[in-house]
Amino acid sequence: MQNFLSEKIGNPALFTGRKRELNALLHWVDGIKTQTSKSKAIISRRKTGKSAVMQRLFNILFAQNDQVIPFYFEIKETPQWIVEFSRKFFVTFIRQYLAFKSRNTNYLEYGESFNLLIQAAKKEKLDYLVRHIESFEHSASQGYIDTLWDIAREAPRTIAQHNDDRVLQMIDEFQFINRYIYWDKDKKNRIPELAGSYLHTAEYKNAPLLVSGSWVGWLMDDLCRMLPGRFTIFDFGNMPRNEAIEMALNYSEIFKIPISHEAACVMADLTEGNPFYISALFQSDYQEKDFSNEQGILDVLDFETLDKRGGIRGTWMEYILSSIDRINDTNGKKIILYLCKHKDKMIPRDQIEKELNLGMKNGELEKRLKAFVKSDIIEQGTSDFRYQAVSDNIFEKVFRGVYQEEIDGFDPKEIRNEYQQLYRKLQGEFNKYKGEFSEYVIINCLRHRAFKQNDLYLSLINNLPDDFQFVDYESIWSYSASPVYKKDIQVDIFAQADGDDYSLIGEVKNRKAKFSVKEAKIFLAKALEVKQLENVSKALFFVFSAGGFFKNTIQFLKENKIAWSDDKKFLEV
Repeated sequence: MQNFLSEKIGNPALFTGRKRELNALLHWVDGIKTQTSKSKAIISRRKTGKSAVMQRLFNILFAQNDQVIPFYFEIKETPQWIVEFSRKFFVTFIRQYLAFKSRNTNYLEYGESFNLLIQAAKKEKLDYLVRHIESFEHSASQGYIDTLWDIAREAPRTIAQHNDDRVLQMIDEFQFINRYIYWDKDKKNRIPELAGSYLHTAEYKNAPLLVSGSWVGWLMDDLCRMLPGRFTIFDFGNMPRNEAIEMALNYSEIFKIPISHEAACVMADLTEGNPFYISALFQSDYQEKDFSNEQGILDVLDFETLDKRGGIRGTWMEYILSSIDRINDTNGKKIILYLCKHKDKMIPRDQIEKELNLGMKNGELEKRLKAFVKSDIIEQGTSDFRYQAVSDNIFEKVFRGVYQEEIDGFDPKEIRNEYQQLYRKLQGEFNKYKGEFSEYVIINCLRHRAFKQNDLYLSLINNLPDDFQFVDYESIWSYSASPVYKKDIQVDIFAQADGDDYSLIGEVKNRKAKFSVKEAKIFLAKALEVKQLENVSKALFFVFSAGGFFKNTIQFLKENKIAWSDDKKFLEV
């Protein structure tokens, strides 16, 4: 897919998983067309894929060129004068609107001069933009600061209303709007409740907002206090196991770091499907990474968790240090260590006081706990009276590695032993599901190797058309029909090719049992429907079965021009 807006993730191939989230957002976008979708807030900690999904959503909507116009804006984590912030917001929207309407992507990086924007609007016959640009320019020249932000904030909604358009406003890192915007040019008089200016704006359905926040407690506090009832909450959470395995295998190919199928599965479970952790392991500064064995994974995980140079440790320390004034005493550390020790339970506030003998008044303890929640280092329980450690095994080890030795003489080196025990436990569980995700091994093969070694991989398959060749596919994924189609159709592999090349629609069975005629008929029906839904003009249907095929199945596959293979070279990583 073409990237119209540059994505921070870099190489587009690094974008892996988040299928459920993207499908849910695309379904929500469909509701914008009929003005039935309410503003939404994505909450998740740093580096879990929020920006990647929002920027990918922008590019999908831009490519679709449908009724919904995407607008993406990131609030920077740096002090900004309200005048410059308003100007940047307004100009970014105008440029992205011009690019979408004209299909000229050069406007995405266009100059910020008001004269240039007015000329562009006239050139593209979007004259109704001119009065909005002139109004903003006039307010800026007259120093009407309040009016400037009003014009900028309302521009997506009011401009959409002019043409009965729909706009999706994506504002990344929304929590910074109350922290880094100032009334004065010297940036001394902060605006602590600027988010509240969206109380009216966020209600409009012709230009709803999709905001994100990496500081979950902080953003939720802002939304509850200043924008009550205006946003539905979309908690990203971690990726499901299948997507985490796919990500590990994909990153192995991209970064040229060896990994076995078993190690990819264990890594997915060790990281609990957290995309940041998987990415951090592959991009770690640890030298000589090799994930094909237990020792290699444990060495890097140990470095990332306990070494000061570790990216995982560094990111968690950002959260911890944000509440350093509340943690940096023995009581604060004891509270968090106690909750980590009982991480599977929601602990009442009075129990924390009693068990730890803190000598704190109840009001003081509650204030301390609320601050920890806001800093995302503990979680609120089902009531305001109960608290729980963050549901993250690696955070617990980072925190203990930094602070537990001071409290009870714990040796941080023991954490490595804990990782080893967990690895071996997960390794034992791997045998229960090792055949479940073999399609991702084959997807990775198609994505990175098959088109480079055509002769080898063609020799592994039966019943191929004479003119078939593997190619560098436009996209490859485990297919689930888009919610737009309102059909529950899934196939293991859908590799989409350009032009006159064959696309691939495939079924994968990694088991001892042979593939039956009944299964072949079910697959054929699904494959034909996918071909129709996705408007594929030329496709090869393909079945991989590690256990082989019944004779009558092979006859059926031949009659219906379906290729097949039982060669386990496809499962080599």
